[in-house]
Amino acid sequence: MGLAQAVKSVEGSPELFLELGRRQVDVVLVDVALAAPDPVKFVKTVRARSPRTGVLLSGAADPRTAAMVVAAGARGVIRTPSNNSDDLLVALAQAIMFASPSLQRVTETVPRQRSTLQGMKLTERELQVLRGMSEGKSNAEIGRDLFVSEDTVKTHARRMFRKLGARDRAHAVAEAFRSGLVC
Repeated sequence: MGLAQAVKSVEGSPELFLELGRRQVDVVLVDVALAAPDPVKFVKTVRARSPRTGVLLSGAADPRTAAMVVAAGARGVIRTPSNNSDDLLVALAQAIMFASPSLQRVTETVPRQRSTLQGMKLTERELQVLRGMSEGKSNAEIGRDLFVSEDTVKTHARRMFRKLGARDRAHAVAEAFRSGLVC
């Protein structure tokens, strides 16, 4: 996929932080379990040491944790597909390139993940609500930003969830990041 020369793995947080001190790192991709006990603190530490580094987490994260790490500065949380390792590889490669501007030129060599969002048409207002969610804002905050009531935001969110096939806010945000609806 053109990533072999650009990807380096490390053994743990201490080695990662040493690497961040040595050179500019475009993307840090870490399993949520390895960022434990506090994934939010992990994201904030990486971002503080290297503000231009994109942080992506993968694995099993509950929606609240996913929203909190995104609010802390992570680019997103990639829910690990359990049934198809090829889909996982494609999702991780796309995520790395999404978060790394220096790798954007090789995106055409990465296979496309099967998407349930092809042809998806969200209204402009649904996209605005989705962007607000991706920024970690509450429905009330989104409503204030858009000059609509919280109930109106909830209505747009329900319609958007249905179109995206999302269970909740975190799932909708993850699907949006995966499909490129939000960056």
